[in-house]
Amino acid sequence: MGRSNAEPGARLGAAGSTRSVNNRRGDRERALGALSSLTIVAVSALALAVPVMLRSAEVNAPTLRAALEMMMTLFALAGAWLLRAQFTSSRRLRDLQLLTAVLLLGLINLGAGALPSAFDSHAGAYFAAAHLWGRLFVAAMFAAAAAMPADWVVARRRHTPAIIAGLSVAGLAVTGLGGLVGVNRTRGGMLAVTSGPAVLTVLVVIATALFVYAAFRFALRRREQRDRVAGVMGLGVILLAGASFSNLLTGALDPGRIGAGEVLRTLAYALILAAAVIRERQVHATISKATALAERRRVARDLHDGIAQDLAFIAAHGPRFVEELGDDHPVVIAARRALAISRSHISELSDPGGATAHESLEAVARELGERFDISVAVNAQLAHDLEPNEREHVTRIAREAIANAARHGGARNVIVSLSHTETGMALRVVDDGRGIAGADLLPAPEGFGLRSMRERAAALGGQLNVRQPRMGGTELEVVLP
Repeated sequence: MGRSNAEPGARLGAAGSTRSVNNRRGDRERALGALSSLTIVAVSALALAVPVMLRSAEVNAPTLRAALEMMMTLFALAGAWLLRAQFTSSRRLRDLQLLTAVLLLGLINLGAGALPSAFDSHAGAYFAAAHLWGRLFVAAMFAAAAAMPADWVVARRRHTPAIIAGLSVAGLAVTGLGGLVGVNRTRGGMLAVTSGPAVLTVLVVIATALFVYAAFRFALRRREQRDRVAGVMGLGVILLAGASFSNLLTGALDPGRIGAGEVLRTLAYALILAAAVIRERQVHATISKATALAERRRVARDLHDGIAQDLAFIAAHGPRFVEELGDDHPVVIAARRALAISRSHISELSDPGGATAHESLEAVARELGERFDISVAVNAQLAHDLEPNEREHVTRIAREAIANAARHGGARNVIVSLSHTETGMALRVVDDGRGIAGADLLPAPEGFGLRSMRERAAALGGQLNVRQPRMGGTELEVVLP
């Protein structure tokens, strides 16, 4: 009696302790979010104030300017290379857009900044105008990447090179042709617009506004999704806005001179590289956890199909052993104990404590991707994790959907997305297979796997919808309250 009363009390105490820990964690996260917002506001004010305070400050250092431009170029190219890990993992269009924006940032800086400074080009007017046009294009790409919804994905891998190549060629073409809008050298080493001054001034204003907008969207994502990388990226973009604002005040400097704008650009490129490094480490940490979890589940499956089956067979004959050997015989006790231990270890290996929904989905993606030799990307955007029961059902629905796409749809690429909606949560599984329609363009009969997924969705109070997009393949969506 005392034991039965103590157990509920212990459970209530544990629940109260968990709530207290969660409340403290929430307070800490809100405090960090507020501090991050204040940091972004302070950096924004500083980035826009520095060009005003140091409007006339500049030094003539051609060698240092060339070194800074090359360093900025290397920062941007390295950042683009690191950001590819995020896109490979999520297959989100906004991640691809951000990757291409950083790549173009480096390529444009190489062609219109680093090389002219290194070779002391006398065509500074052309490169200054080209840099302005290139900056406008890059600012638009950063703004698009910051504002793009998280659920827009690139379902077919072959589209990726075409998107990167198309955007890169467009950006370089705009940069190259924009340089034809000339500027003229004036006293003091400044470069002033000679053809279309209003046009180029408007370009600088629009580019600055786009950078500010992109930084605002990154800061908003940092606050809503607690995404540290978005905050760092926002700081880098606001510094780019400050550099653009500096050009608005002072004009473009001669390739051999250094002013406030060049300092702000250097810091911006360094922050963008830092954001890419942090993101790449996060992605690899998630993949490592998912790989370990997938291996644990493989071991659990092998145990279940091997030793546990034999032990269950022995336990099934337990009554006969008891009659012949006695209930306390060591063989009978050992068989029961071994079966209990093996089941406990199988359960622990299959669903270890602390595994999040993202890690569980990544583990399923790794396991099935290797089994069927397909590419499976996971995109999970959750402010808080799922309950264990919800996580189990969602993981099994995703497993069944991926397996169906590979077995019956002949898919080569599958994207799994899990995100919050206005009314609850949504799981989407998109593939590039043959789709749900047969040769006669009529929907295929619903099989056991689809019925099982519907039942699991209904058990969570949600519903499952399956449709075939216009581009082919299959899109499965589970909407949960």
